[in-house]
Amino acid sequence: MATSRSLSTGKMIIFYFVISFILHLLWENLQAPLYADFISFQQHFLLCLTAAATGDMVFMAIIYLMLAAAYRSTGWMSDRHSYAQPATWLLPVFMGIPLAVMTELRAVYVVHRWAYATTMLLLPFYHVGLTPVLQMIIVPLFVLLLMKLMEEAKRLEDADVGSQA
Repeated sequence: MATSRSLSTGKMIIFYFVISFILHLLWENLQAPLYADFISFQQHFLLCLTAAATGDMVFMAIIYLMLAAAYRSTGWMSDRHSYAQPATWLLPVFMGIPLAVMTELRAVYVVHRWAYATTMLLLPFYHVGLTPVLQMIIVPLFVLLLMKLMEEAKRLEDADVGSQA
């Protein structure tokens, strides 16, 4: 039985990172026109791919590890009780906002890695882009929602198989 649970946990972790990557890549491409020097999606795709594969995935790994530490289990995604806890939903928000703001401040104003187009809405006081901050709130929460739905589907499937036995 432990093997089945660990396999389920392994699949959940893989799904977490795969869906995170896909959603961050999609978001990066959708917000690309809000950055200066945007010419086309084709020209910008490699930059978006790099952003999704590096910084965005590091952020998702931090969320996973912080929740694993909070629940004292690397298999927290396979435990339906994790999704009933406020920490599961609040930790990504409280981490996402400052991380996104700090990343944008450094990239835009310190190392000049990128600049905003005039169409980018800026947060008051910090003068950083709204969409990258929203990305670090919305994408992780949506991924967690998908993980919750996946866990519920697995539980219902297991209950159905158990009732047929």
